[in-house]
Amino acid sequence: MGDMGETFATMKAATKQHRAEMLEQADTSGWEQLTEWHYRRQFGKTRVDWWPSGGKAQLFVKGSGRPPRMVYGHRNVNALIARLKEQSNG
Repeated sequence: MGDMGETFATMKAATKQHRAEMLEQADTSGWEQLTEWHYRRQFGKTRVDWWPSGGKAQLFVKGSGRPPRMVYGHRNVNALIARLKEQSNG
């Protein structure tokens, strides 16, 4: 295998390990598990589909007339979920 092949294989392994760690750290209690990597939860009129291993979420706001919105990045997704949990409890 050439240098680029070895570099790509190393990057692929690191990504796989990072995603496994993120999935392990995620608090999935209260979430409906759709697949090994995909979770769903309803917060009032807002439905969130969440992929904790990849740091992605998709928001659907019922009755808003707007298309679903993607949120990327573990910090952004975690902040969004915390805000939705707070709003639903308050």
